[in-house]
Amino acid sequence: MAYKVTVEGRKCNGCEECLEACTVGMFRMQNGKALPVEDKECMGCESCVGVCDENAIAITDTRVALSNTCQSLLSALDEMETETESRRTDG
Repeated sequence: MAYKVTVEGRKCNGCEECLEACTVGMFRMQNGKALPVEDKECMGCESCVGVCDENAIAITDTRVALSNTCQSLLSALDEMETETESRRTDG
């Protein structure tokens, strides 16, 4: 689950625009209000947020941020992999 989806029920007017905008089927209607079904399906595109005129939907990024050290190490590994692939295709 990389994103948490919340719908503020008091603001939701039940227009169902978010249901139509969401490509992964994150929402269902209950008692005339939109509710998120499964956070793990959300891709974080925020298309639902963009169509909600009531500003009732919020997407929170829950991914763990990598430290600068981790990011540097991953970049170095990517470079090594690219060099290895290049040698395989050249040789």
